[in-house]
Amino acid sequence: MAPWQWLVLIIAVGGALLAFAVLADRRAHRRITGAGEPAPLRHNDEVNRHVPTYITQDEIDDLPAPGRGVDGSLPHKGEGFAFGHASPDFATVNDGASWANPRLLVVDGAVETMRELMAPLSRASEESPLILVAARFHPDVLATLAANRRALNLPIVAAVAGDRDRRRLAEATGATELTPADLQAGYVPDEALGRAASWSSTGSRCWVQPDQSAWRVEP
Repeated sequence: MAPWQWLVLIIAVGGALLAFAVLADRRAHRRITGAGEPAPLRHNDEVNRHVPTYITQDEIDDLPAPGRGVDGSLPHKGEGFAFGHASPDFATVNDGASWANPRLLVVDGAVETMRELMAPLSRASEESPLILVAARFHPDVLATLAANRRALNLPIVAAVAGDRDRRRLAEATGATELTPADLQAGYVPDEALGRAASWSSTGSRCWVQPDQSAWRVEP
């Protein structure tokens, strides 16, 4: 056999082995992540109706990014701040995120677990979106928030801000800065959440228009 024929044979065999390795890796990945696998049934019709549908990160990544391809202006109303949303998945239109009448949770510290946010997240709605502003979010927390925004269209925004911006934001919206210990204890009273007439943000800036009615003093 001529040398060039050996070369062609080696390339063909190598290509076949590579294709097999890629296929095997995909199958192993599906077994590990459970992609495409239904949630286990519990042999009880009433319980089975409430078994959640599992979704993997790969499936979430395949979903369209929120705001992409959505036309709409991003209003720059109110006071500007030198921080923005922490993930593009929090966008609502092409240019960034825009919400009317949001509530604001301001955290003086780092959010380390999703458990700390379960109470305030349960209050988020289209009529009253939730803006989460903290000194830091654990990467897993931020990834979970972004995944919920992408998969469930949850009306939330997460942003990381320094001490000065957090203090000023709390003053402007009437929020009480809560500590990580407050969140861990489940202490997130409704009156601790700030109010704003509007919120808009990009990845590096945000604008907050205070809700003047929140400061109205009854005679």
